Parts: sequence; C-alpha cells; structure tokens
Amino acid sequence: MTAGLVLAFAQGAVVLVFGYSGYTKLHDREGFGNFTQTVQMLTKWDGRAVTVLAASFAGSEASTAVLTALPPTAFAGFALATALLTLFIGVILRAVRGRVFAECGCFGGHSAAMSYPLILRNVLLLGFAVPGLLLSATRAPEVSPLAGVAAAAGVGAAFALVKYYDTAVRLVLFRLFPEARASRPEAS
Repeated sequence: MTAGLVLAFAQGAVVLVFGYSGYTKLHDREGFGNFTQTVQMLTKWDGRAVTVLAASFAGSEASTAVLTALPPTAFAGFALATALLTLFIGVILRAVRGRVFAECGCFGGHSAAMSYPLILRNVLLLGFAVPGLLLSATRAPEVSPLAGVAAAAGVGAAFALVKYYDTAVRLVLFRLFPEARASRPEAS
C-alpha cells in the first residue's frame, strides 16, 4: 500500500511539472518565444531548426505529462521524465561551465538563469521521477481515494518547488552573500 501511495505522489508531481512546463511554452507566443530564444542561445543555431527543436522539447514535456497521468502508460511517462530531466541537467551544466548566459525558459515566462541552483532544482525533480520510474516498473498506479490524496499532495509539492524555488535560492544566496544584494538596483 505504501509503495502505491509513493507512486501516486510521484505521478501527481511529474504530471504537474511537465504539464505546466509544456503548457507555459505552448499556450502563447511569449512563452514559446522565451523558450525558443533559450534554445537558440544554447545551440547557437538560427532559423527553423531552433523552432523545431524548441517545439519538440515542449511537445515532449506535454507528452510526458499525459503518459504519466494514464495508468497503462505511466512507466513510459516516468521514463521520459527521467530522460528529459537528465538531459536538462547535462545541458545546464554545459551552459554553466561554458559561461553561456541564458535563461532556462523552463516555464515559459517564468525563467531562471542557467546556474548550479537550476541544476539542483532538476535533481530535486528527479526525486519525483526516479521513484515513480522504479515503482511503475513493477506495478500499475492505483486508482483509489487514498491514491488521489497522495497524487494531490504530489501536485502540491511540485507546485511549491516550481513556484517558490527561485525565491528561496535568492534568499539563501543573499543571506550568504549580502554584498550581492547591495549591488542589485532594486535593493536600493
């Protein structure tokens, strides 16, 4: 029973993260444009190839949410989520080490700079996807009221991580490095 609740929690979290990410990129021109600009900065490509690659990633994220939400395809959704997050970590690490300044465009208009804290956020998101992948390999997600509560808790946890992570990082960094806060124009 406990494994089923963990799976439901992970399922809710992954559906929220990838559904929200795909939606914010695909529902309007601004969100997609922000993400396309990020892809262009990271690949140094121009033109249609950038648009196709950005659309492919956004579509993959939306597909991940749908696959994860459906019990018969949950394993495939968790596998895709794990693969995408691992790829994102690699891309961000390469950008940070290559000193490429770009915003992630992860959630359309809501963007963070490519940075080590962004890598950590993706590692935390793997904390939802990997247990879901491992558990869904041996069992189908449950459909029960208790599983629904666990899934709702996963949605809430993922929402909090997506919504408040960047703010928490800024607060911690300003606490550790107060001189950075003093040098920001809005701090004056």
